[in-house]
Amino acid sequence: MINLSRVFLLLVVASLMLTITAHAALIKGKATVSSGAAAGVVVVAYPAETLTFDGPAPHSSKATADDGLFTLELSGGRYYLFAGGAQLSAYYGRNPITVPEEGSSDVNLLLTPNNLPGPVEPTTLETGVVGTVSLDGQVVQGAIVTVYPDLSSQLKGMGLGMAAPTDEQGYFELPLAAGTYYLVVRVRHSGQMAGPLKAGDLFGYMAGNPLVIKAGAPPRVHIPLIEVPEKVSRHAANLFGNTSISGLVLDQKGEPVAGLQVLLYEDSTMLNRPLYVSQKTNTDGRYQLSFPKGGHYYLAARNELGGTPAPGEFYGRYQGTPDHSIKIETGKALVDIEIVVDEVY
Repeated sequence: MINLSRVFLLLVVASLMLTITAHAALIKGKATVSSGAAAGVVVVAYPAETLTFDGPAPHSSKATADDGLFTLELSGGRYYLFAGGAQLSAYYGRNPITVPEEGSSDVNLLLTPNNLPGPVEPTTLETGVVGTVSLDGQVVQGAIVTVYPDLSSQLKGMGLGMAAPTDEQGYFELPLAAGTYYLVVRVRHSGQMAGPLKAGDLFGYMAGNPLVIKAGAPPRVHIPLIEVPEKVSRHAANLFGNTSISGLVLDQKGEPVAGLQVLLYEDSTMLNRPLYVSQKTNTDGRYQLSFPKGGHYYLAARNELGGTPAPGEFYGRYQGTPDHSIKIETGKALVDIEIVVDEVY
C-alpha cells in the first residue's frame, strides 16, 4: 500500500529543493548618461560561456523609469551585462562579472550614443574598418583599437591584432580579411599595452559588435569612450570573480617592491598569456588577484607584460612549492602569499 504521508513529505522536500535550486540573485543598479539618469533603458545579460552576441540575450530587465534604476534576476554564474535604449548603449566595464549569492546593488551602466558619424577621410584600405574614437564629443589621440575574432578570450588580452594608435583626429585604420569581429578600445595613461585598466583610463566597446566585414569599401565607425571610475580599484578583491589571492611582493632583502604586477597562469612554463593580471603593487608591495574559479595555478611577478624578462627588470616566481604552483578552491581567498623577486641580469 502506498504511504500517502510519505509521498506528501517527498513532494514537499522536492519542492523546497527546486525552490532553492531556482533561487535567483538580484542585480540592481542605475543606467545613466553624462547628464544623469537614463529612462527607457533595458539591461540584458549573456552567460560568460557565450561565444557571440549576435543573438537575443536570454535575460533582460524591465525598462528603466525616470530614475534610471533597474533590477535583473540572475542565477549563480558569470555574465556579460549590457544596457540599451533610445540610440544609447553600454557595455559593463567589469564584464564578465560573477554574480554573488547575495546579489549586487552597485552596478552603474554609463550609456553612450550609438549613432555618432564615422570618419569621412579618404582611405586606401580595401578590406577592413576605419573609424573615429572620442570622449564626450572630443576626439581622442593615442587610443588603441584591439580586434577579437570571437568571445573566447572574453575580450581581454592582445586579441587578434591592434590598429596603430589613433592620430590627432582620433582616426584609425584596421586592415582585416572578410569576417566577423569585435572591436574594443583602450587608453592606458601608463603607456602600457596590456594589463588591467586603472581609474582614469579610457575604455570603449563598439555598439555594432560583432562587426561583419565584407570585401570592398570598409565600414566607417565611431566608438565613444568612457572613463574608468576610481571605484574599480576598490573592487580588486572580486573584480573578476569571488576567488582571490593576495599578499606581498618582496625583494631578496625582504623589502616591499612597488610597481610590479602579479600574473596568474594555468601552465607551469609561465610563458603564455596569463589568465589574470593584478594592478601594480603599491608602496607596501601589496597585490590582489581575483578570478572566477579555483584550480591549480602558477604565480609570477614582474615589471612588464609580454616576452621574456629583460635585463634590469624585477622578476620572481612563487616559491611556496617546488614547482611554483598554488592550489585554491572556488570561492576561497588565499592571503599573505609572498612572491620574492630579483633583478634580471
